[in-house]
Amino acid sequence: MENPTPLPLQILEPFEYHKKLKAHFKSRKKTWNWFSGEKLKEQQIQEFKTNLLKNTYRMDRDVYPELYTTADEICKKLAIDAKVFIYQENNSTQFNAGISVINAEAHIMLSGNLLNLLTKEEMKALLAHELSHYLFYKIENEEYEIAQRIVLALANDSRSEDAIIETARIFQLYLELFCDAGALLICEDHHVVIRTLVKMNTGLSEVNPESYLEQAKEIMKGDTESSQHHTHPESYIRSLALMLRFEKDEEYFDKIKKMICGPLNLNSLDIFEQVEMSELTERLIQLIVRPKWINTASIMNLCTKYFSNFTKSESLEKIEAIAERIESAHDSVKEYACYVLLDFTMVDSDLEGLGMGHTLQIAELLSISKEYENIVRKELKLTARDFKQIQERVIKELEQLTEGKEDSIYNE
Repeated sequence: MENPTPLPLQILEPFEYHKKLKAHFKSRKKTWNWFSGEKLKEQQIQEFKTNLLKNTYRMDRDVYPELYTTADEICKKLAIDAKVFIYQENNSTQFNAGISVINAEAHIMLSGNLLNLLTKEEMKALLAHELSHYLFYKIENEEYEIAQRIVLALANDSRSEDAIIETARIFQLYLELFCDAGALLICEDHHVVIRTLVKMNTGLSEVNPESYLEQAKEIMKGDTESSQHHTHPESYIRSLALMLRFEKDEEYFDKIKKMICGPLNLNSLDIFEQVEMSELTERLIQLIVRPKWINTASIMNLCTKYFSNFTKSESLEKIEAIAERIESAHDSVKEYACYVLLDFTMVDSDLEGLGMGHTLQIAELLSISKEYENIVRKELKLTARDFKQIQERVIKELEQLTEGKEDSIYNE
């Protein structure tokens, strides 16, 4: 589960993914200490403010009192001490908003004619979303802000692996849902927040949030893919997340994880899924080498090619657990598992048909028989008839092999 002990949904706090990544970086003390000690210098702050003033119009409190009163009410409800400044970006027609946090100051930038597009309640939703970014940065001694700076710095390094880029992406997507939840907490009506979101994305002055939610549900029925965006989840995902949170859905965290992360996918692993794939690979190999007769020098040498410190386990994990994890994964993981099986099949020719029979049996138990057959036929250049003949022969050879109970891959 994404959050094994979820708090009540009316409590605004970071997602489990944020907590997990923060803990991960805090365990890297040298990196954590360096970033936590890095503070904006007065010169950098002044340069930021100068550039901001050059490209915006600062909306003063005495000219826009209602806007600032709303912002002050939000700050009070979110229990934050932000000194708020609101700006209108110059020469911008695209509807957008953003925030920059400088010490205890929240600088909110509006783009496009949002004051005319949004109602008073919708503007409250927008400001609440932006000020929730401030809250996220400040909680727990600004540790989440430190974690964000670390992951973004690593992701922006040209030498970084794809996994860290994917980790940064997921972190940001969850952050936007956190801020949407902040807007919901302030407005107490998911329809208002959804209406604000859709208006900003479309520029329409009239939006029916109930209709858009039906559209979002229709999308999800026909599309099992997770979010593909890099900084903000798709509008339909954000809208469904708001609805689920408003309704206090008991499966909220699991459903959010499915929409944001999707199934385990070999082509888009984050740093945590890299570890999970490694563990899944070892679990599969342990299953393969369970029978003593297959523990030849070639087989065990191959084990150490996968894991340099590989040690055969004395206990047997339930096959159903491995099968369930592979079944719930993306097709790329199923294909990968098949290639691992084929790797162990081909490494020792002295085993003759026994290795093939053994991996065919495992593939069947893992419910990937069809996928394994396709890969075996492709890699060995076999016709369907050739494969069937080989299959019948090697299974018969395997059945004639006498195994002790401790060698069996079947769970009792």
